[in-house]
Amino acid sequence: MANITIAFSKDIRTVNALVAAGYCPVECSFGGISVVDELELDHHGEKSHLESVAIRAYRDYFGKRASDPRFVINHIDADSIFAVASLAGLLPHPSAAKNMPVFLQKTWGQDLLPLAETIAVMDTDPIGRDIIAMPMGNVLAAWNSLFGENANSELAAYAAVEGFRRLLTQPSAQVFVAAAENAENQRREAALADLREHGEKVGNVMTISGSRVFGFAEWYGRNVEAGAPNEAAGWDNPVVVSWFGENKNLVLAAPNKAVAEELLGEGGMMNVFKALNAHYGLAEGSGWGGREAIGGSPRGQQMTEADLETAVSIINQLMKK
Repeated sequence: MANITIAFSKDIRTVNALVAAGYCPVECSFGGISVVDELELDHHGEKSHLESVAIRAYRDYFGKRASDPRFVINHIDADSIFAVASLAGLLPHPSAAKNMPVFLQKTWGQDLLPLAETIAVMDTDPIGRDIIAMPMGNVLAAWNSLFGENANSELAAYAAVEGFRRLLTQPSAQVFVAAAENAENQRREAALADLREHGEKVGNVMTISGSRVFGFAEWYGRNVEAGAPNEAAGWDNPVVVSWFGENKNLVLAAPNKAVAEELLGEGGMMNVFKALNAHYGLAEGSGWGGREAIGGSPRGQQMTEADLETAVSIINQLMKK
């Protein structure tokens, strides 16, 4: 950890300057524009066809930046941090144990690709998933609880990298893994309470105003008897807009790409983000953005309930009849 450098910036000009100076950008997406180097480590907007950065960094580029571990990110989540740690060669890997003492080889020779795949699923298609039941999902749940919530600084990024290292290599850290299972149960209960107390159907959109937790899996309401998971009929609330009370950001989402495109046409939520950017007069690369099934308001900007109403109105206008 002593030599790694992680720069954190939400300004696309600063990120571009750092990349020009040799920093490796990881998940640096700005309103659909991806700032990348030759590794192309983003999977949002124009790079949404690519695999998760966690998978590609660990599987294809493990240790690629170990000799020059300088990185720039514009947000902190498991996908970006696991990728940074992989590129820097700081995690267990089958290739990492070769020159280690025998008593360390089992720990440091672990294959963490299943964890990378779990991170990818929970990052891009988390709806209806039981994270604790997924491969190494308990580790991810522990990391999310300890390092993934409201983290927004360079110091938090360093702590998040070290968090993965410790959870994966230190036996004493297993107490956090057990605690994470309890925390996940509490999150589910809070999400259901948010739906009961703050949920309101406006046209075809379920709104959650002042939500406390990220509870889309619970808010969509899977309706097995009415339809398949890739059909709008298979969900009680196939489009949800949540205004998070603490951070004051808006998240717009559908259960998956198929449902989003059924309701909003090809591109799904991308059509909504385009309309919202036009409404607010925001330049491309600095506004609303995300993927076909999920995204939200400009990073770092606080939204109001009036913005919630605007987003819902635009979604209802664009909704296919």
